[in-house]
Amino acid sequence: MEFFTAEKVSPSTTGITDITGVHSFLVEGEKEAILIDTGAGAGDLKAFVSSLTKLPVSVILTHGHCDHAGGDAGFDKVYLSKKDWELAKNHATMEQKKDYVTFCLGGLPEEMTQADFSPVRMKEYLPLGDGQEFDLGGVILKAVAVPGHTKGMTCVLNVTERTILFGDGCNPSVFLWADEASSVEEYKEVLLELKKREGEYDKVYLSHGPKLIGKEILDGVIGVCEDILNGKSDEIPFRFMDFEGLLMAKKTAGTGERADGGLGNIIYNSQRIYKG
Repeated sequence: MEFFTAEKVSPSTTGITDITGVHSFLVEGEKEAILIDTGAGAGDLKAFVSSLTKLPVSVILTHGHCDHAGGDAGFDKVYLSKKDWELAKNHATMEQKKDYVTFCLGGLPEEMTQADFSPVRMKEYLPLGDGQEFDLGGVILKAVAVPGHTKGMTCVLNVTERTILFGDGCNPSVFLWADEASSVEEYKEVLLELKKREGEYDKVYLSHGPKLIGKEILDGVIGVCEDILNGKSDEIPFRFMDFEGLLMAKKTAGTGERADGGLGNIIYNSQRIYKG
C-alpha cells in the first residue's frame, strides 16, 4: 500500500503528501535536512524520507495536532513549541490517529493493520521558539510564532528561498474553535503582526489542499476575521468529525471555494469571538 507521494516544490524543498492528504515538507541544505511536520501517522514516514535524502534529518512540528505530529515517533530530534507539548501528548494518540485516518478515508482499508501506524512518541520534544533559526548549510529556516489555530502554532520561513509555510496558521479554511484555539479577535491581531513580515517571502505553502497559494490568503483571512467581529459572517452550520455546533464564516460552493469568490474562511465557535 502506498502511503506517501513526493513532489519537488523548490530547489531545497520536497512536498510529501500522506494518504489523508496532509502535506509535510522536507527541506535539504548542504549539511542536514529538516522535515516540517510528520503527517497523520499512517505508514513508515522515516523510511520514506530516508529514500529521499541521505542527510541527517531533524523535525519541526508546526503544532501538536495528530495530523501533523502523527508520524513523529520515528525521528530523534523533534522541535515543537512548548505551548503545544501537552496538546501533542493528548492529541497524537493512537486512537486519534486511527480516527483521523478513518474519517479522511471514509473507513480504514482492509489491508491496513496496527503495524501500519506510527507508534506514539515516547521521547521528549525539543523547544521551538519564535525567531529560532536552523542553518542547514546554505539554507536557513526561521520559526515564526502565529498562535491562533493552537497556542503553539508556528509557521516556518525559508529565509534563503523567500518562502513560508503557513500550514494551519492561515489557510483557506482555518479551524478556530477547539479549546487550544484563540478567539477570533486575538487571531486577527496575530495575523496583522504576520502581515508586517510580507516583505520576507514571495511564496506561501499550506499543509492541506493545494501545496502553494497566493500571498493574498493572509489579507483574505484577516478580512474574514473582521466580518465575524462586525457581525457580517454567513454563520453556516458546520460539523467536523464528531464536533457539532460550529459555524463557517463564509458560504461555500460545491467545490468548497467561497460562493462570493473571496479567498479564506474560518470555522469558529460563536462563544469565542472576542477576548476574555
